[in-house]
Amino acid sequence: MAELRPKQIIREIGKRWPQAWQQVKMFRAGKGKDLPDWPDWCYIPIAAGMAIATQEQDTITIGLSPAAITAAAAWRVSQGIYRFDADLYNSLTSQPMDDKLPCEALHRLPEWCVYIETHPTSTDSPYIVGFWAHLEKDQNDGREELRFILFWDTGELIPLSIHLGDWTLEEGLKRFIEEAKKQAARTGYKLSGEINDVSDVVPLVQIVLYLCADNADMSQIKHPNKRVRMSGQVDVPRQERYWTVGERIGAAIRKYRNKSNAEQEQENEYAPDSIHARPRPHIRRAHWHHYWTGPRQGERKLILHWLPPIPVGVDEDEGPAVIHKVTG
Repeated sequence: MAELRPKQIIREIGKRWPQAWQQVKMFRAGKGKDLPDWPDWCYIPIAAGMAIATQEQDTITIGLSPAAITAAAAWRVSQGIYRFDADLYNSLTSQPMDDKLPCEALHRLPEWCVYIETHPTSTDSPYIVGFWAHLEKDQNDGREELRFILFWDTGELIPLSIHLGDWTLEEGLKRFIEEAKKQAARTGYKLSGEINDVSDVVPLVQIVLYLCADNADMSQIKHPNKRVRMSGQVDVPRQERYWTVGERIGAAIRKYRNKSNAEQEQENEYAPDSIHARPRPHIRRAHWHHYWTGPRQGERKLILHWLPPIPVGVDEDEGPAVIHKVTG
């Protein structure tokens, strides 16, 4: 099957269920009134997608599962497509998961649902070309989840969900794998695509986390829930909006990496080995830093920063001046 793109999925859902988006409006209008309430960071719960998908008994086509419908509905009101600088992307996806990072860090997504283009390390099929990511509040058990819809080059749409709660993201990832293995044992199906353990999911979470960071290198995005009308509805843009992420920090990473390599070569050529020699130039691995602000007994706010690869033993000068431009 040919590769599918987000806008195409929106059209396919509209064709398959002509009243789908009108029904989504009805769900939104009933939030906290005719229907149970849910947090503002969740556009609609997956129960709404389930209601749309099961209104008829026909077979659901091209992977348009309730999970995909729910993600599509949330993405449709913003249509943000995020394109990461390759070096920033590689730095994020190669770092290990912080074992102390709380799940609450994910509550600051810039939009209800984001679509992130990937940088595949191999073009051997199958591979992920991009993914939707959004937050879910299960109406049945009250569980919070980070949900993904993975867009594979084969045209498959694969849903994944990570359980969130009063634990770390690392623990949430472990719970996800354990639950997936239980489901696989019960149904006889293998885990989706190449997702077999925590290390396969960590890169996706790292990329999403960056969009939640207070110091993320991207233009300020106006969250669509600030444009919610009194009726609870949100204006839908006509076209996708493209956001470039990490232009400046990506340029800095390349600069320091090149400079570190150059100084390393120079030191190898001219400097004799000595126990008193300064540390060889290198780049310290990127990592997360977070802390809480506010009173312990009151409402506290989580501050999340991503610390890029840090040059060690490199003679630094003023960082590169990079023009940040967003296309759309």
